[in-house]
Amino acid sequence: MSQHLDLQLSLLFTMTLTVSASLPAPQQVKMITQDENYMLQWDCNYGQLENPVSFTAEHVYYSDRNNEGLYKRVCEGSTECRCDFTHCGLDFHGSFQIRVRAEAGLLRSEWATVRFTPDEEVILMPPQVNVTTDKDVLTLTISKLVLSDKMKLQYRVLYWEKLKPEEKHMEVYASPHVPLSLLKSCTEYCVQVSLLSPYANSSNYSSLQCKRTTGCPFAWLGILFAIPLFGAFVCHKCRRTYPVYTTPESMLAIPSTPSLLEVQEERWTVAHVITPAIEPKNTVDKEQEQENTAEPQAPESIGQRSHGSVQDSGFSSGLGS
Repeated sequence: MSQHLDLQLSLLFTMTLTVSASLPAPQQVKMITQDENYMLQWDCNYGQLENPVSFTAEHVYYSDRNNEGLYKRVCEGSTECRCDFTHCGLDFHGSFQIRVRAEAGLLRSEWATVRFTPDEEVILMPPQVNVTTDKDVLTLTISKLVLSDKMKLQYRVLYWEKLKPEEKHMEVYASPHVPLSLLKSCTEYCVQVSLLSPYANSSNYSSLQCKRTTGCPFAWLGILFAIPLFGAFVCHKCRRTYPVYTTPESMLAIPSTPSLLEVQEERWTVAHVITPAIEPKNTVDKEQEQENTAEPQAPESIGQRSHGSVQDSGFSSGLGS
């Protein structure tokens, strides 16, 4: 019975070794640090397996790396090729053994290990910088970082005149409050700041900021001189855009007669109409006598025209008869 149990354990151990050898351990294991954020990452090359692969990650102080019972598990059964160690409470000045393995069903890979020392491997982020100006001074106020309470940081300042970028100056300060003095007044300077750790690690430079020092004595005179020039320019543009309207001469001339229409005068046409009349016989001689003695009342031409009309109409033949 005892021999049979030993045989089973031996077979199980042999199968475990075989399985471990068939499942490769994670490759390119490394800890990515940004300030106090720790992320363990590795390469994922398990696409050829039939079963899905998960991962287990643990840590222990480096001095206890050979004691299996002291390892603390951080990730288990994770399908991602990374594990977040940010909230594990790792001592910033300590040194740790980090390990990770792959698992697929009953398969287990070997542990892939890496040593991690936070304060030596930390990647510093670029700082935030506030710049204030004075007559011949630029004052830099660098934002406080969480790591400044855990390690002694230094501040590398790079500055230069904006018009002379080839003449750059670099100085290192221990305080986040940096006065750049003995500068030229009324001159624009550009500034960038980088962090330095005690282990010679450095951050990237902060974003570029350019500020002009004060103390320009004739600046207000320039402004006063520019205002009328600007006003003249605006007036000139307006005159070109909106030309002055000129009133036509015909509208400016005063007419000799009023332009209003007068009431038209009333006019009548008088016509004298003379019609022939048939008179009795006994009055013809009497009228002839009156015509001989008195002046004719009507124009001669009219009388003649009347007699002619009578003769033409045939009334004379009646009277003669």
